[in-house]
Amino acid sequence: MTHYNVELNEKISLVDSYEIEAEIDALIYRNEFEKYFKSYKKDGSETDLIFSYIFLQIYIECFLHQRMRKIIELEFKHTNEDIYKSWIKNDRRYIHQELDHFVKIFFSSVSDQIKEPIDFIKKVFKKISDIRNDFLHGHKIATWSNSNGASEITPARKVLTYDQISFYIKEVNKLGSLWNELLIKLSPKLKALTGLNDFRFSIFEFSWSSYFKNVLKLLI
Repeated sequence: MTHYNVELNEKISLVDSYEIEAEIDALIYRNEFEKYFKSYKKDGSETDLIFSYIFLQIYIECFLHQRMRKIIELEFKHTNEDIYKSWIKNDRRYIHQELDHFVKIFFSSVSDQIKEPIDFIKKVFKKISDIRNDFLHGHKIATWSNSNGASEITPARKVLTYDQISFYIKEVNKLGSLWNELLIKLSPKLKALTGLNDFRFSIFEFSWSSYFKNVLKLLI
């Protein structure tokens, strides 16, 4: 039996303790995604691809929860305890609930310029979560056919391709870009917290050349 361990492979150098608290858990999961995805590109292992999807979803969820929680804490803990305590009390909300509540705290009227990006973030997060749940809840990863010519590929099998993981990474990058745009719109609303650079999403950048080289080796 193979045992998988989550390890933090990079050193973290951050100035303030609040930055470390906000960054470290999400960074662990991002590192794990990148580790398994790099291994998948090298060897084409479906096991590595499955773990790539799982850690990608966990990273996004952890990133969004932590960033919203920390912004609320730094903005309101010493200026409006009611908002801060209410957030902490309900901190186990699902991401879509968390996002809706987050923007309503700062924007009395949620315009389409705010609502549409938030809706897209929730949509992409749901897609990634559905894939992760398929794997973690034991859904079949299979292709079948019968003598009558009928065939079917299970949803969990359909996503185990280079094209699909490439598509979802691009979707996650869009999610991250929209989150960064939300931070820009949020900035003028802040009174206690100055500067939001530490809360930005870092876009995933990968070279696909190594993947294609290894695919070519398998075909020769």
